[in-house]
Amino acid sequence: MADSKVKLSFPSPTNDVAEDRTEPQAHPERDSADASAEQLLFVPIHLLERNPSQPRSTADEEKLEELISTILRDGLIQPIAVWPKADGTYQIVAGHRRVAAFQRLYERAQGIDEQRRYQAIPAIVRPALDDLKMATNAFIENDKREKLNLVDEASALTRIRDILSARLGHEASAKEVADAVGKRDEQRVGRLFRFHGAPDVVKEGVVGQRLVTKKNDGDLLPVVKTQTKGQKAIGLHAALEFSRVHEHFAVSTPSKADKKTKRIIERAREESWSFRRIQGYVKAIISGQTSRRFPSAAVSDEQGRLTVYLSRLPSAPADIRAQLRLRLKSILEELDRMAATSTAADAAGQSSTDDAVNADEPYMQSYHQPYQQVY
Repeated sequence: MADSKVKLSFPSPTNDVAEDRTEPQAHPERDSADASAEQLLFVPIHLLERNPSQPRSTADEEKLEELISTILRDGLIQPIAVWPKADGTYQIVAGHRRVAAFQRLYERAQGIDEQRRYQAIPAIVRPALDDLKMATNAFIENDKREKLNLVDEASALTRIRDILSARLGHEASAKEVADAVGKRDEQRVGRLFRFHGAPDVVKEGVVGQRLVTKKNDGDLLPVVKTQTKGQKAIGLHAALEFSRVHEHFAVSTPSKADKKTKRIIERAREESWSFRRIQGYVKAIISGQTSRRFPSAAVSDEQGRLTVYLSRLPSAPADIRAQLRLRLKSILEELDRMAATSTAADAAGQSSTDDAVNADEPYMQSYHQPYQQVY
């Protein structure tokens, strides 16, 4: 008898099932008279189509592999949701990443028996939805499961606005769209509408990857490697500032607008600029109060090493100096704590291994050479 965990996790068909699942198979526990509204079926993955209202444009490679590991260990915890089309295929309502995981497991399978485990996926079949309900449901489900990036969020809300506007007979307001998706911050929705009109170079810089403009028919959800892991995320307000500076460059030097904007965004990411610093720098460029050369960084704090350029501190922005003050304070507090708890024997042992780096002690790793004077 199968254990309860297997039943709850909707495992794929086992190797004991001899027939090919080329047609959707009803789940025996749901094959009853009251299943007219929703049914649980095993739907072959080749019969699945992408939801045109799917807000997520890509799947992160690392997170997809984590999902695959979970499926291999525990089975599929939650079935996907689909609705049937007249041609016998099924459009995905929710679960594009789960389908992408099954596709990858099927491609990696060795032998027919193993392929049979992943050629069909558990799916709840729902009644057809209208365009607005499909778009709002897809947005809410994806945003709840894992927050969308700014580009996908802006694109999805703009699509919902267009559908809602056609239904209302006038352009839907930010408040009407916010109400449709259960969001309280209508001002943020309005800013996302503005960001949707930003140039691609700004959007790509914000999300840290090239935009996916074309999708192959069989490519339900393109998988990409995020290039900005570990870097400070760029918020919506900062993204709009980058859009402003691009608009300025497009007027003054149109042929170089993309290149200049890209360099600013990359530098802001690498040095973890605060919004205030981004805003001030963009304002200075637009007003003509500064050259477009980048300010030299006074502090670098990355990859386990803190470097302070003393000669640059006087001209560093106030927020950078404030952050450095807090960082140094935490270092001194840690050193005081270590001194208070160390015995004389520990101190002697430490002095003999000053040049060693202990990966388990990031403070020591970071502060062997806390200051570097650069001339």
